[in-house]
Amino acid sequence: MSKLLFDGQTHQISFVDATGKTIGTWAAYNNVDSHAAIRHIPNGTYSVQDQATPHQHVASANGPYGLYGIIRFNVPGHTGIGVHSGRANARYLPGPQHPTKSCIRTSDDAMREIREQMHRDPITAAEVNHNDSVAARTATERNRARNLAGHTHG
Repeated sequence: MSKLLFDGQTHQISFVDATGKTIGTWAAYNNVDSHAAIRHIPNGTYSVQDQATPHQHVASANGPYGLYGIIRFNVPGHTGIGVHSGRANARYLPGPQHPTKSCIRTSDDAMREIREQMHRDPITAAEVNHNDSVAARTATERNRARNLAGHTHG
């Protein structure tokens, strides 16, 4: 059985197959909206609810979950947390950097590849590393500053 491996410092998510081989790595963030119940996903290994196919929502690259749904995992005391894409063309921090209600956001390309892989090799665990509150807050602030510095008004 495979796993998803998220690194909060490098802002990457990887699909690791049952043999331990990394199949792919993509940009991903745990930038959390200020209205969310938790500020970041704590480090740890979580069991996955959606092992063979993502839980589907309305497919939209600009919607809250992207084109391929969400892969939910069990964070104690917090239902519905997982990995998804979406908000590809948001005005503020588009794509993977766009804030969520506590989830990890990646790209539609990543979710498409992860979905294809999980059909062949179901995901049983989501492992979160280097995702303490300082790293999560620093990443959010750094990304916000980058976005503001590069933002022009026309």
